[in-house]
Amino acid sequence: MIELQPVVFLVVGVVIVNGAAGRVGVPAPILLVLAGLGVSFIPGAPDYQVNPELVLSVLLPPLLFAAAVESSVIAIRRLLRPITQLAIGMVLVTAFAVALVLQLVVPAIPFAAALALGAIVAPPDAVAAVAVARRAGLPRGVVTVLEGESLFNDATSLVLLRVAVSGIVFGSMEWGRGLGEFAWATVGGLLIGAGVGLLASAARRFTASSLPITALSLVTPFLAYELGELVDASGVLAVVVAGLVLGFRSPVDLQPEVRLTMRATWNALQYVLEGAVFALIGLQLWGIVTAPDIGRAPVLLISGVVLLTVILIRPVWIFLLNGIGRLLRRPGAFASWRPLVAVSWAGMRGVVSLAAAQTLPLATPYRPLLLTCTIAVILGTLVLQGLTLPAVIRLLHLPGDPDSDLAKERAQAQAEANRAIAARVEQVVADEDLPVEEAVQMRAWAASRNWRGLTERLDRRGDDAGARLEKISDWRHELVGIERDVFVTMRNSGRLSEDVLRELEYDLDLEEALLDRRMDDATGHLDQLRAARVERDGTAGP
Repeated sequence: MIELQPVVFLVVGVVIVNGAAGRVGVPAPILLVLAGLGVSFIPGAPDYQVNPELVLSVLLPPLLFAAAVESSVIAIRRLLRPITQLAIGMVLVTAFAVALVLQLVVPAIPFAAALALGAIVAPPDAVAAVAVARRAGLPRGVVTVLEGESLFNDATSLVLLRVAVSGIVFGSMEWGRGLGEFAWATVGGLLIGAGVGLLASAARRFTASSLPITALSLVTPFLAYELGELVDASGVLAVVVAGLVLGFRSPVDLQPEVRLTMRATWNALQYVLEGAVFALIGLQLWGIVTAPDIGRAPVLLISGVVLLTVILIRPVWIFLLNGIGRLLRRPGAFASWRPLVAVSWAGMRGVVSLAAAQTLPLATPYRPLLLTCTIAVILGTLVLQGLTLPAVIRLLHLPGDPDSDLAKERAQAQAEANRAIAARVEQVVADEDLPVEEAVQMRAWAASRNWRGLTERLDRRGDDAGARLEKISDWRHELVGIERDVFVTMRNSGRLSEDVLRELEYDLDLEEALLDRRMDDATGHLDQLRAARVERDGTAGP
């Protein structure tokens, strides 16, 4: 029988702590970890020792998929170089730096085991970093770099961990084989993710129903992950690519009511899963730290050295690359040093590192030490960097994205859409040779979008009111379609950010859904008027 009590308590706790985080001013991920750690001390608390495979194959795919769907492909492509330097270069540099430092302080440890620890603690969990960055008002470029890093760095880390574990099993590192595995994992993950994304995109165009499309979206990340792992490619990378493909194609693939349903479903799912993964970190920490052979003073000293290495290597790598780029006259994504400091300090580790550490084979040399070091890095970065990142951002005086700039971007998009609508109206007036009065009325409707009193005006026209109502409904849908095409075209050309597109698209979806409801109400009202006229006059005519 499935034990549901721990799951129920976990979800309820996530809701309570998330609500409290907004009141006390502490980032929700940090408070969830601390709350989970506190609960783990309570006698009789449910056992939340989760199978690491559950985290990697059940919790991680939907979280990465949801983040990828909401990400901007255009912005990621524009900032691909700094994102790649962090998501691949930073992970590899951190992993090898940790391995070398660990071998210096523990000479007896095999390099494969030391590299495994490096791969485990290398990828920052940018769920926390991005949450803090958005709250602190970082510029969109910085947030995009952190988001892009979080989407791809887990794939790099887990593939490198797979190579290191092979070295542990076989007793030595086979670098040629490791490079081949890494290359296939990357290429295979990209191909499978693109294939799953395109197939899902084609499948959801065949139906306009919200429920089957939403159900398909819930299955897609697990399908991409399992297919990737089945062929020894990166399932994580496959999930990310599939999400990017579907997010980019969402405006043209989905009907408005489908997008509204999916948005509500995934927002609720993200809310629970993101909270659960951080709560699980805190709930599991005490059980791991108090395991046999862990907790000796030398082990804690070694853990501190590893933590210091992880924290320091990030700014060293970021500023080194920026300096090299300036010498080669290839400036990085940021002209000032201030954004580089913010990105350097946004290196909190999380549940992926914890789950990856627990997948180490039981025969791994110094396994208790590796687990302790992982815990130290997670706790140290979450508490030290997570709690101080808002203050660091404030001290940097970064400009952020003022509301006026976002309002200007929305206004420019709306102005371009209005021009396209006006051109379409004039084309219809000319093509259909409409009477002057009807042409004026059409221009007014297109400009004001005020449909009140339309039913009564149409009723005075007589029996053709229903037909005219349907025609005007089709015309209004066409106007919304013109607006949406303009916004998507601007997004694709880089003149409109993904965030503003989502806002405008959400407004259009609501408007179109309300339009359908109003038209249904208007049709029903016309039917009532006709029925009343028949009852009164014995005729449905004027």
